Amino acid sequence: MTITAERLRDRLPVSADVVRDQVAVAGGQVAAGLGNMAFSLLMAHLLAPGAFAQFASFLALYLLLSMPGSAISAAAALEPVGAARVRPHLLLGGGALGLALALSSPWVGPILRLPPALVVVLGLSGPVLGTLALERGRLYARFGHGQLVTSLVAEPAVRLLLGLALALAFGQVGGALGVTVGGYAALEVARRHWPGAASPRHATTAPEAQVTTRRPPMAWATRWAALAFLALVVVQNQDLLIANRTLSPAQAGQFAVLSTLGGLAVFATMTIPLVLLPRAARGDKGGLLPALSITTLVGLTAVGVVALVPTQLVGILFGSRYHVAAGVLVVYMAAMSLLGFARVLVAHRCATGAGRSSVVLVVLAMVAQAGLIVAVGHDARSVAYSTAAAVVGLTVSLGTAEVWRRAAVHRHVTQVARWLRQPVPVLVGVATGIGVAGRFIVPRGLWLDEATSVFQARMSFWGMITNLRTTDVHPPLYFSVLWVTVRWFGSGELAVRLPSIVAGALVVPMLFALGREAYDRRTGVVAAALGSIAPIMVWYSQEARMYALLMLFGVIALWAQVRILRGGGRVAWAIYAAASIALVWTQYFGALQVVVQQLAFVFALWSRRRRGQPLRSLVVPWVTTTVVIAVCLAPLLPFAYQQFMVNQTGGKGFGGPQQVGSPTSLSGNHLSIYAALANVIWAVWGYHSNAVMALLAALWPLGMLFALVLLGRHHRRVTTLLVLAVLGPGLVMFGLGLVKRDLFDIRYLSTTVPVLFVLLARLVTAIPRRLATTVAATAVLMASLLIGLVDQQHNGANPRTYDFRGALAAVEAEARPGDVVYYDPIDLREVVEFYAPHLVLKPLVTIPGPTATRPRSFVVASPTLMSGADDKATLSELLKTLRSQGRLLQRKQFSNVETWEFR
Repeated sequence: MTITAERLRDRLPVSADVVRDQVAVAGGQVAAGLGNMAFSLLMAHLLAPGAFAQFASFLALYLLLSMPGSAISAAAALEPVGAARVRPHLLLGGGALGLALALSSPWVGPILRLPPALVVVLGLSGPVLGTLALERGRLYARFGHGQLVTSLVAEPAVRLLLGLALALAFGQVGGALGVTVGGYAALEVARRHWPGAASPRHATTAPEAQVTTRRPPMAWATRWAALAFLALVVVQNQDLLIANRTLSPAQAGQFAVLSTLGGLAVFATMTIPLVLLPRAARGDKGGLLPALSITTLVGLTAVGVVALVPTQLVGILFGSRYHVAAGVLVVYMAAMSLLGFARVLVAHRCATGAGRSSVVLVVLAMVAQAGLIVAVGHDARSVAYSTAAAVVGLTVSLGTAEVWRRAAVHRHVTQVARWLRQPVPVLVGVATGIGVAGRFIVPRGLWLDEATSVFQARMSFWGMITNLRTTDVHPPLYFSVLWVTVRWFGSGELAVRLPSIVAGALVVPMLFALGREAYDRRTGVVAAALGSIAPIMVWYSQEARMYALLMLFGVIALWAQVRILRGGGRVAWAIYAAASIALVWTQYFGALQVVVQQLAFVFALWSRRRRGQPLRSLVVPWVTTTVVIAVCLAPLLPFAYQQFMVNQTGGKGFGGPQQVGSPTSLSGNHLSIYAALANVIWAVWGYHSNAVMALLAALWPLGMLFALVLLGRHHRRVTTLLVLAVLGPGLVMFGLGLVKRDLFDIRYLSTTVPVLFVLLARLVTAIPRRLATTVAATAVLMASLLIGLVDQQHNGANPRTYDFRGALAAVEAEARPGDVVYYDPIDLREVVEFYAPHLVLKPLVTIPGPTATRPRSFVVASPTLMSGADDKATLSELLKTLRSQGRLLQRKQFSNVETWEFR
């Protein structure tokens, strides 16, 4: 039996039909955009610079006149028959505009700095722009997507074929005429009736009649849709208009580059809401998700391409003088991609009876955008961020409004409200809020390792990867996140710490999830409360390094495994695999927890086999995820091997680039039980001075007593898993510390810290018999943590605090032109360049003789970061040399940093 195309289409599911239409029209739109870009680039090479500038101005005016077209297309897609009655008015209005431009071209041309002939050609396009938008809107309504794609592609095709030929003969006027003729060709394709035009497979009447007779309020829906799309055009373009009026010419040019490239993201998704409109108006419920998905995919692709090489992209297309635009291009491209998402939501809401509220939300965003730009838009970057803020607010408000109006949400509002009134969600929310607030209060400046991270993140992406491979000892995941953060938010102190702050804040609710999954809700609440103010977790949540991410991935992996062992499904397995992969890609020592968890799965299989339980439900997903983890970690092996060989050749070994902090009274320079005890104290109560550490160490017998009490409690296997997740990595790192002392440090054991607090929470909730006793024990423990947090954050004697910010600020306040600032050790280069980029900076290796042009010399040094006694002796000799050449004016001491001033 022969199956015709119509019958084959009728057998397709609705979702496949929707996706096919969206992909086809979006593909035609992208092809049209590429064709138009190719035409512009060819014209740039074909015309002289002055002539091309005039042609580019013509294109800008042409696009300006066609901007209301999306509103006309939206109205025609909802009400094609009514829109057809407007066609004569559009032709008459476009003709009148064109005639006015042609007659006034001798006066308008000089005002626009264009030849009068170009103004006349622009007038010729007047009748086509509105009519073309209307005819394409009617094609959306009739589901004539094949004809629509042909119309979209016909316009750049005529420009490339006829426009280039006319440009060769008549210059920029010929190219402009080709643009106008391309519009007429696209109109001719769109308005012709194609036999056998496609219609929706389950439509019983003609689409136009069906759309127009569905319900009487459709006329209002059409008006709201037209107004909403017109307001969206303003949101898309008003930032450029305001920037041209308020910014300096140089900054306005930088923003023009942003607007041009960001417009590509909007153009690529322009057809998606228009394809959705008639389906949504007809009542199809399956069209929104494909439209949002395709919009997201296109937007992410645009942002991803730009994020890889923003500087190179701007340099190639516009020239190196627009490098400022490259620094904020990713943010602006993301905002324009998000605007496409908002456009889809507006289309769906206008077609389903929520047009009025959509118009209100878009207009509010439009006003907020203009107000932000006028208030804080002093350069291209601030204007871009103002637009991004307005678009994010618009998208969130539209999404929230749409979710709220769905009946399914209304049915569960009472249940959600009841759940929120329960004490557990409130307590976890409060703990999370405290954790977020505490992590944003950072009293210290960047130290050496953080400045190194920023230095690497400021490089090009592949330059950063090469630098990591040849000079560092860490995998690239965290640095890739920081690389994107720097391009979105800059490289200020708070900006570079945002990934750690966010990851550290997310650990708090994940502690609740792990505690609840492993034991009960009470344990989860106590774990979250302890984690919100745990000193060491707050410390590394405020450091621009990878340790907060390591904690987060470690908790997620353990939570997923506990859930799996209690009957979790595919989602838990996927989360476990992703978290395990991320652990190792964040820090190599994260592999220790991965190994412990793999051994736990082996033990679980052995235990099930011994009890005679079926193994297939555990073996198959375990083997699958193990293979996935191994495959995803395989590319990291040659990367790590090269790092190891480079560091071995340099005599550093494969550990921290330098010793962190002065030896405490407990840790010392050699491994011992006191070194292990020091790391346990750090893990619970944070970093403190030597005197405080000695006092805390004296309490270790109490810890032994609590451990003996726990031995008498009911034992759970999940406790064994958590204890091994702490002891396993700790014992391995202790062994590695016998070879390289610097490796046995709590920062390399970051995955164990959150687990330790879950065990502490279990200790607090398991021993007491009464709730009041549990609350009191929790309060006492939290009070000790809070005291430790305050002392850690504000005690200047903390051996882990390095006040480079204060030291270099004091030097910068005294330095004059011609002064030289020496620093020691040489590893301080990145941190002194971060805080004092305008000073003359030199490593304190050798001291040149005194000169008349250098009246003063400054020295910034951190003896605790020096490798040993030899380096400190060298510093002493160099200071004596400087003292012999002049007079020591002053010496200042900061936390682990010292400065000297010589005249």
